Amino acid sequence: MAFGIFKKKNTADIIYINGHIYTQDPAFPWASAVACREGRVLAVGDFDGMDEIISEDTVVYDLEEKYVFPGFIDVHGTPVLKVFEDKYLSIDPVWDLDTVLEAVSDYAEACENEVIFAYGYNENILSDYDDPEDAHRLLDEAVHDRPVVLLGISGVHCWINTLASDMVTEAAEDEGLEYISADYILNFLSPFDFEEVEKAVLQNEEDLADKGITSVMNLCVPDYLSMLYQDCLVAMIGESISIKQRFAGSLYVNRPLNPELILHKLSTGKTNCTELGGLITFDHLKLEVNQDEEQAYFSQEALDTICLAAAEKGYHIHLDALDQESFDKAADSFGYVRSKGCKHNTLIIACDQSAEEDAPYITTWPTDYLNESVFAHCHSVSDAIDQLTTKAAEILGRSDEFGSIEQGKIADFTVFEENPFDSNLENFSKMHAALTVIDSQIAYDVDEECMEEMCDLLLSMRL
Repeated sequence: MAFGIFKKKNTADIIYINGHIYTQDPAFPWASAVACREGRVLAVGDFDGMDEIISEDTVVYDLEEKYVFPGFIDVHGTPVLKVFEDKYLSIDPVWDLDTVLEAVSDYAEACENEVIFAYGYNENILSDYDDPEDAHRLLDEAVHDRPVVLLGISGVHCWINTLASDMVTEAAEDEGLEYISADYILNFLSPFDFEEVEKAVLQNEEDLADKGITSVMNLCVPDYLSMLYQDCLVAMIGESISIKQRFAGSLYVNRPLNPELILHKLSTGKTNCTELGGLITFDHLKLEVNQDEEQAYFSQEALDTICLAAAEKGYHIHLDALDQESFDKAADSFGYVRSKGCKHNTLIIACDQSAEEDAPYITTWPTDYLNESVFAHCHSVSDAIDQLTTKAAEILGRSDEFGSIEQGKIADFTVFEENPFDSNLENFSKMHAALTVIDSQIAYDVDEECMEEMCDLLLSMRL
């Protein structure tokens, strides 16, 4: 028996057979075959019942008794920060001015980078320096022989030294620009080697695929780093290099910025993804809210305004509430959004407590910077699989397309040699995927990867 569409014109492109397929569909939890057409599931069931959707062009792939699950989705990580973590100076926003300057000086002395880049300083440490040139000279005390650019924790302000200022100002004057934005400064100074970043992105994708991850959600990362990561993915797609995970981008906001600026950045990010076949999306506003006025303070009115503006344009909102007062404020804002008729957005509060029954939002655990997995938050293998499939799809706002293997849903699968349900949680957390499938096509095959590594090793030995 097979469940799906049986019309000759809807014959399958590929059918995966002879597997143990865990569908996450309560009505039909296990199957032995799944047929796909144009990147979506056409039918699920037994191969013997799929005669009517097989044509001479249908590829039949033997899973050889492997265990297939809906594609695993990581909606709690920071894959971009993982790629960049050793390529810049990370500044703790609680550091005072002297601590930041000392850290920048030490970092510059220890590295040979042509441009010194750091991220995370709290813009409030420059509150006594109204004149930009005074701020430039202050940074000169740390580094004067190379351009320095520090990106503030808000992601929209830069602090640069005099050398960097002179370079940027001259370029802007040549282009006839009247206003120099943080984006212009960063793109002009270009503190990263794109080829090195691209290699790091490829390695990160490989590492995630090894864990069975087919989709990642990017959280709590400044726009500049996110765009660099995304540019690498776009370049790979343009070069016909198969990317190993879908990438769900988000705009990170941790200050009450002008809603029009937020909407502009959201719209730009979404527009840049329109022709990428769903492999890269940009549908989420990521807010980080804290009652500390020195860190990430939002008034109730500011939060309500920002949330409503984003929701009315169809964006999902993922909010980290960093304390109880922030949680209460977020809950009130989300209730306000729903009262204004925004019913189809996914509203998430990342916190240490659960949502009340019938709450207008869902809750998940706080964002883990540079996290390795979801397993620390789960109590069983079944719970971990739920978190990586159905619950992750709900947080992503795409339960209608991901999270289970059902007719009509996107054909993303994670495949293991052994049954995770026969293992304990600790062992499952260390299991390596045998295959991952995106849009019904194999994106990662551990046997092929091992063969390529062996060939590379042999070539290096000959050299």
